[in-house]
Amino acid sequence: MVKGRQQHLGAVAAIVSTASMVGLAAVGYGQRPVAQATHAQTTALPTAKPSPYYYPQASSLLNGVLVPFNSLRVMQRAIALAPRGDIDRVPTLTLLAAPLKTTGLGPIRIGMDLDDLEAAGLTPVAIAEASNGQCQYYRIQDYGEPIGLMAIDNQVLRVDVWPGSLTATRSGIRIGSTERDLVRAYGEQLEATTNPATLGKTVVFTPQDPGEDVYRLVFETDDRGKVTQFRSGQFPSVTWAEGCM
Repeated sequence: MVKGRQQHLGAVAAIVSTASMVGLAAVGYGQRPVAQATHAQTTALPTAKPSPYYYPQASSLLNGVLVPFNSLRVMQRAIALAPRGDIDRVPTLTLLAAPLKTTGLGPIRIGMDLDDLEAAGLTPVAIAEASNGQCQYYRIQDYGEPIGLMAIDNQVLRVDVWPGSLTATRSGIRIGSTERDLVRAYGEQLEATTNPATLGKTVVFTPQDPGEDVYRLVFETDDRGKVTQFRSGQFPSVTWAEGCM
């Protein structure tokens, strides 16, 4: 039994390692920030400016690299969703099985310190080109999904899901979902503003559950009404369209 569990964990580690290499390619090509404003904005809704990670060319640049690995990523998620206790011993696979919530992603909780993140077995790695002063962006070491964490004074305040990610919200919204899907999932709790830079909209979901009113889900759509990226976190930082820039 022990030998079987060790073999399973070895296979899991191999998949995580391979997917991480692919994910780093996505970080390099698809997460190039467009600096337009400081993060000190405090408006209730994002202004009509492009998100720092809305990079239209990223999909074409990565198309020839990532497409062959789609089956690998699906396999990785299948392993994460399998009902086996061993998966809990691999924190990055726990993330793969977790939906994005207003309050975080799996063991990543909005408001936690970076030290607490490391204590949970998730090592933050700075993304220097997306950071600015005390506002820093991080990716998770050995995690291939294009996910970014915004931290201010070492406190995680936001989780960004970037193009190419398979992560979904608890309501099933993911990259590629439509504005109609958003309305079906969240109804009258949505507020939308036009975004001329993307020819789409910035759509904000405000939860009504007690204690969650300080959190938001924010979705960016394109000119076809499809979700290109989204994020969760604490107000007002989650509404900063430019991230840390």
